[in-house]
Amino acid sequence: MIKFQHKLIIAFICFVLIPIIILGVVSYKISSTTLQKNISEQMIQTLKAVDRNLLAAVSEVNSFSDYVVSSSAIQDYLNTQNTSTIYEFYSDQQEIAGKMYGNSQIDNLVLYTLDGNVITYTDDKVTSLDALRSSLFLDEVLQQKGRPVWLTPYENQNLFFSQDYILTQSRVVKDLNTLDNLGYLILQLKLDLFDPIFKDIYGGPSHELIVNKEGTVLYSLNRNFIGKTLDIQSLSEFPTNKSGYLTDEWDDEKSLITYMPSSFETGGNSKLILVSIKPWKIISSDIVNIRNTMLVVVGFTVLTAGLFNLLYLKSISRFIHELLIRMKQVESGRLSKRMGRFKFQELQNISQGFNNMIGKLQQLMSDIETEQERKREAQFKVLQQQINPHFLYNTLESINALSALNGQREISKMTINLGKLLRISINGGYEVKVKDEIRHVISYLEIQKIRFDNRFSFEVDVEEELNNYPVLKLTLQPLVENILIHAFSNRDDEEGLIKIRGTVSNGQGEFWIEDNGKGIDERVLMELNKWKLENYHTQTSNGHGVRNVDERIRLFYGEKYGLIICSTKNEGTLIKISFPIKGD
Repeated sequence: MIKFQHKLIIAFICFVLIPIIILGVVSYKISSTTLQKNISEQMIQTLKAVDRNLLAAVSEVNSFSDYVVSSSAIQDYLNTQNTSTIYEFYSDQQEIAGKMYGNSQIDNLVLYTLDGNVITYTDDKVTSLDALRSSLFLDEVLQQKGRPVWLTPYENQNLFFSQDYILTQSRVVKDLNTLDNLGYLILQLKLDLFDPIFKDIYGGPSHELIVNKEGTVLYSLNRNFIGKTLDIQSLSEFPTNKSGYLTDEWDDEKSLITYMPSSFETGGNSKLILVSIKPWKIISSDIVNIRNTMLVVVGFTVLTAGLFNLLYLKSISRFIHELLIRMKQVESGRLSKRMGRFKFQELQNISQGFNNMIGKLQQLMSDIETEQERKREAQFKVLQQQINPHFLYNTLESINALSALNGQREISKMTINLGKLLRISINGGYEVKVKDEIRHVISYLEIQKIRFDNRFSFEVDVEEELNNYPVLKLTLQPLVENILIHAFSNRDDEEGLIKIRGTVSNGQGEFWIEDNGKGIDERVLMELNKWKLENYHTQTSNGHGVRNVDERIRLFYGEKYGLIICSTKNEGTLIKISFPIKGD
């Protein structure tokens, strides 16, 4: 069995320590979730700005390539394939050349004729037209019908010989008059086109990437990431049409990954995704304080619980243990035991109160013993002064004998019946046999017949089985007396009749007393059968016999037994008395 002291410690842990831990964990989780959401929403706005800047940079290059393909020198060269025309482009068309020099992001300009001739702005080795035709890239360029097609650094490595990561824009050059294909223009651009856009992102240490839907990194400020697959387990959860965020492992550490679809498109119209990856340890530096605070609070609570147990609970537990021992000793009758002293004032007050209570209880029991002894002495004196019942019976026998000698038969009969009445009334005990109770009521009726000059008669019928069972004595006589007083009063028209029956039914004994008297008023009868006998008593001048019998039966045998009264005005009354058969 768990000690009371340990129960208090468990209660302290359950109701104080655990709620604090739960509160700390929930606070940490809520703060973490809120921080993720806020930072991700900020990063999404940043990525939207990055996307706009990407489109602006791409649009600037697109404008330059529009100018190049529409220049008269390029159109003439591709139509005539006269090299002098392209030389004039280098020497005479200073406006185009100036734009190329002014746009420092352009690394090379390559022009292909339809028959495979190549003109390049630099002396770098370039891919042949046949090699381009064998790739799907040139098919995409043709499908765009003159619109620019872009390739990211990772996508163009297999097509061009540059050792550095570059961006590539390609388009078909069409005749301005006939819209026939004249050749192909390829612009190779340095990553300086995109680098400033991503370097300007503010938000602490992070990695911003451009990835395709397969997770391949197409662009990153960190060139080591280009061409690698975004190694996160939740890559499949990236939707290509909306923004969002998640947490996953990146580069062997937990990170917050924010993503959004990009408006920039490359060859094949593959959807690109802008991704920002921030290490979680940097993000969570603010909420670490919440976690540390929680740990400090929990540690302090545990320390407090230990001190509370050592300094206070232990004393309370010892007090309760001693109190239980003393209570058991008092319960066994050892009233001399007392509680000790305790240093806490509250416990000392309880201890002193317990000792005072036991002292008063001891004194009270001594007073009760003295009082009981005095009562026994008083009862003994009363018994000594009582009339000896045998003397009373002998006196009645003498009266009976004198009456018989003098021919007074009625006096003799009344004396005999009175003696029978007194034997049951005076003898001790609460119960008598049914046959004795019947003999008692018959003796009473015989006396009353002489008194009332035989104006009533009675019939008695008791089942033999019931005769030897016990019943509360003086049950029938008060009810018969009530009938004689009230039922037959003021009735001279017919002779009164009282019927008494005794039966055994449903495992209980029953008496039925029936008369042909004037009956009971209906309102009084309803109240009687609701066991509100007080109303009946107030209606009759002598209803104490009915009340006495009913109360004694219910007190002695229980509430399920007692009287039930049925009556009809001017026709008579029937009283049922129920009592248990002993052994039931």
